[in-house]
Parts: sequence; C-alpha cells; structure tokens
Amino acid sequence: MKKLIPALILIIIIAIAAGVYFVLTNLDALIEAAIEKYGSEATQTSVLVDGVKTDLANGTAAITGLTIGNPAGYEFANAFSLGEIRVGIDLESLQEEPYVINEIAVLAPQVFVEVNEDNKTNLNELKDNLAAGAKDSAQGQETREAAAGGSSEPRLIIRRVTFADGGIQARVAALKNKEYQLTLPRFDMRDLGGSKGATPGEIANEILKRLTDRAGDVVKKEIVDAQVKKLKEKAQQKFDEEKARLEDKAKSKLEDKVKDKLKGLFGR
Repeated sequence: MKKLIPALILIIIIAIAAGVYFVLTNLDALIEAAIEKYGSEATQTSVLVDGVKTDLANGTAAITGLTIGNPAGYEFANAFSLGEIRVGIDLESLQEEPYVINEIAVLAPQVFVEVNEDNKTNLNELKDNLAAGAKDSAQGQETREAAAGGSSEPRLIIRRVTFADGGIQARVAALKNKEYQLTLPRFDMRDLGGSKGATPGEIANEILKRLTDRAGDVVKKEIVDAQVKKLKEKAQQKFDEEKARLEDKAKSKLEDKVKDKLKGLFGR
C-alpha cells in the first residue's frame, strides 16, 4: 500500500501534465471549435473560423476568416465576414474575475444587409436570434450553476472594440434586388461588461447588436433616404412641370379673351 500511493500520485501528476500539455498545444483548435459551436448556437446560423493563433506569452491572439451565416430565406451566404480579429489580453487580470481584454481590433469587416420581398431584414432576424439565444443561455446557465454548486461562466471586461476599414454590401428586393457597395465607417465601443464584467455571450450579443445598428443606419441613409429624396425630387419636378403647363394654358386663355374683347371693341 505504501508503494501504491506514490505510484497513484505520479499517475495523477502525469495525467494533469498531459492534460495541460494537450490544452496548450491544441489551444488554437479548442478556441476555434468553441467559437464555431457557441457562435452557431447563439446566432442560430452557421459560424465558421479559418484559423486561430494565440501567443500566451504576450497575451495576444488573432482570429482570421470569421463568418456568420445568414438566417434562412436570404440570398447572401453570410450576414458578416469579420476579416481579421486581433485581441490583446491583460495577463495580470487572469488571476481573478472579471478577466480584462484590453482591445479587440476587427480589420476589414464586411456586413451583408438584405431586405427581402416581405420587407424583412436579415440583420433584424439575426438580432432576434441573438436575443432568444441569450435568454436560453441565461436559463441554461442557471441550471448549470445549480448543478455545479453555484459555479458560473467567466465574466469579462473589454476595454475597447474597434471596427476599421469595413464595407457593406446591401440588396433590397423592392429596388429590383440592386446591389449597393457602401462604406462602414470606423467606430469604437468602450468598456463592455461595465465594472463587474459580463459573460462572453452577453458581450458578443452587445457587439453584434451595435454592429448591426451601425450598418442599418448607413443603409438607411445611403439607400432608403436617398431613394426617398429622389422620389420627392421627381414628384416636385412633375409638380413644377404641371404647374408651368397650367399657367401657360391659363395665360393662353387670357390672351384669347383679351383678343376677343379687342375685336368687339373695334368691330373686327
């Protein structure tokens, strides 16, 4: 028995070391799989990643080729293509929650906005999916916490999220499915998670909500408002033309009456 105990301890140490080694050597693949799994559950669409590269020593990570699929019933394959995502982590904060991410920079994001024949917008449906997913996640979290004796998902604070060099591709069924290429202006988000932090799902929901709102504002201004302005200008032009025609007609009638009176006056 005395010899057995050290042997069991050694086996446990080896197992733990092997587990740590597996996690560290497969961390990129584990992160990629987690993004695809939980992202797909949250959005109820296909979420895919081309690659993940982490550098724990420097507290950085890069995610490339992250795409979020379109809800069913739309022509575009994706709702978002986020290009390259660079992450900077505050390593000192990893000792306790909330964990702090100093910055997430999203480079060359592409947003695909589509208004279908039923006048429904893909981004609005995606936001509804996210809201429903967040509710289900919260309910599931309560169940998991109760089963695990009160443990919870990690809470995060993100100091800054930046979207730069982005574009929008839009298609509107009511405008004969004409496609528009627009610019997504650079914008920042700050202090996500507040002072106490928020779950990854809550933060992801907030980021995508703000991104969809920003893209929606651009589409409204550049397409919808522009089309309304054109229609108003066209209507005003027709009004002015009709007004001029009626004025010319009234002027012509008045001239004819004056001529008739002059003929009567001079007997001609």
